[in-house]
Amino acid sequence: MKFEISQNLLSKISSDVVLVYVFQNENEKGPFFISSSAYSQLNKALSGQLDAACQAERFKGQQGKVVSVFTQDKIVPTKVVVMGLGKKSGFVLNDLRKVTGKIVTAFRKRSDSLVIAVPEDLDESAQEACRVIVEAVDLASYEFAKYKAKKPEDRNLETVILAVSEQVAIVDIKKVVQYTQLYTEATILARDLVNEPAYIATPTYLADLAEDIAKANPSVTCKIFGKTQIEKMGMEAFLGIARAANTEPKFIYLSYTPEKVGQKNKKLALVGKGITFDSGGINVKPGDHMQDMKMDMAGAACVLGVFSVIAKIKPDFSVIGLIAATPNLVSASSILPGDVVKALNGKTIEVLNTDAEGRVTMADSLSFAVKEGATHILDFATLTGACMVALGMEIAGIFSNDRDLIEEVKLAAFAEGEKVWELPLEKDYKAQNRSEVADIANIPNNRYGGTITAALFLQEFIGNKPWVHFDIAGPAFASKSYELGPQGGTGFGVRTVLQLLERNN
Repeated sequence: MKFEISQNLLSKISSDVVLVYVFQNENEKGPFFISSSAYSQLNKALSGQLDAACQAERFKGQQGKVVSVFTQDKIVPTKVVVMGLGKKSGFVLNDLRKVTGKIVTAFRKRSDSLVIAVPEDLDESAQEACRVIVEAVDLASYEFAKYKAKKPEDRNLETVILAVSEQVAIVDIKKVVQYTQLYTEATILARDLVNEPAYIATPTYLADLAEDIAKANPSVTCKIFGKTQIEKMGMEAFLGIARAANTEPKFIYLSYTPEKVGQKNKKLALVGKGITFDSGGINVKPGDHMQDMKMDMAGAACVLGVFSVIAKIKPDFSVIGLIAATPNLVSASSILPGDVVKALNGKTIEVLNTDAEGRVTMADSLSFAVKEGATHILDFATLTGACMVALGMEIAGIFSNDRDLIEEVKLAAFAEGEKVWELPLEKDYKAQNRSEVADIANIPNNRYGGTITAALFLQEFIGNKPWVHFDIAGPAFASKSYELGPQGGTGFGVRTVLQLLERNN
C-alpha cells in the first residue's frame, strides 16, 4: 500500500473517499455525537449535509457504525464516510484499528484512493494513531489470491492519504509509516506461509525461506539441519514424529547478532511449532478437524515473519529462531501409541497419543534453546484444542515462569491488539503427565485442563530460563473474515514480538 501524508483541507484533497471519526456523546443532553474538527470542516463545506444525513439515520457515533454521503461535486472528494468510535471513556487504540479495518474491507475493491483524517481528540499522540491506522489498512487489504483467477472488474485500493493537522511534524509521521509497515510486512509473510497448501509449505520450503532471509540480511545467519544431522544431535523426539513423513525433516536455526551490542548478556530464543500438516498420525483426526491442518505451522510462520524484518528493527541483543519442521502423517513407519523417545535434554517421553505431536517436537527445540545459551525463551504453538474451548478463537493462552517477562509480553500484545490471557502453571497438575515407563507422557491421564498440562509438559524442557508459552491454536487461523483480514492465517504473534523487541531496545 502506498501512503501519503497531507496537511491540506480535507475538502480539497483528491480522493474517492474521505473518512472521519467521531465519538459518541456520553451525556444525555446535547448532540448524539461529539463533532471532530475534521467532521465540522467537511460539514461546513457541504452546507450541513453531514448533519442532515446523521440526523436522518439517527447516527449516534456508536463504535463501528457509519454514515456516508456523496458530495455531489461540492468538494473534491467523491464521498464522505463518518465512522463512530463509541464512547471515549471505554476507548482503546485497538478500537481505532478495528473500525479502520472495517472501512478498508468495505472500500478496498470499490475505491482507488482513501483519505483518512487522523483523529486529534485522542489521549494518544498523532503518531500512535497513525501507527494503528497503517496497520489496519495494510492488514485489512490483505488477500491470499495466488490460486484464484484474476477478476479484472475489481478495483484495488492503492493510495491512502493520512490527513494530519499543521501542528504535527510530517517527518515524524513518515518515520512511523515506514516502521509500521515492517510490522505488517512480517505479518503478511506469516499469513502467506500459513495459507499455502501443505504440499508447497514443506519443511524444505521453510528452510529455503530461512536461508533467503539470512542472505538478504548480513546480521542474520542460518543453519539448516537435515535428518542425518538431527540424528547426530540426539533429537529423537523430533525424529519420532517425523518417521512417517514423505519429506525430509528440517531443523531450522536462525540467529540475529546486533551491530551494536547493548544488553550483552541477553539472548532471546523464539521457538515455533513447525508441523507443516497434522493428520493426527496413527491417532488420526476426524475429517472435519483435518481440513485446516496446514495451519499447524503457524508458530514457525511467526518466527520466520519476525526474522524477515529483525535486521531493520535492530534490537541491541541477540535473538535466535528455532523450528523443528515436519508433517505428522500416517504410514507403516508412523510413531505408535506407547512408543518411547528421548529428547535432546535426556528426558524420555512416552507417546500415548500421536495427535499430541507438536509438544514432542518442541521438546527438542526448547532443549536446543537452553543448550545454545538462551537467557529468555518465547514459544509459539497451535498446541491444544482445549485452549480454544477455554478462551475461544480470538485469544491466545499464555503461560510463564517469570512475572517480569509475561508482564512485558502483555503490554506488547495490548499495544498491537493481539489478545492474550494468562493461564496458570498449576504444579499440582504435573502428576497428570506422569508415565509408568518414561520420564513424562505426552498427554495427561484425564481430559481436563489440557491447555495447562500441555504447557507443563513444555516446561520440562526449558530448565530455569525465563519463558513464555503462547498457545495460539485459536487466533492463528481465522475461521471467517474479520476486521483485519479474510479467513485464513492471521500472522498472530508477529507484531507482539516486534513490539516487544522495540520496547526492549
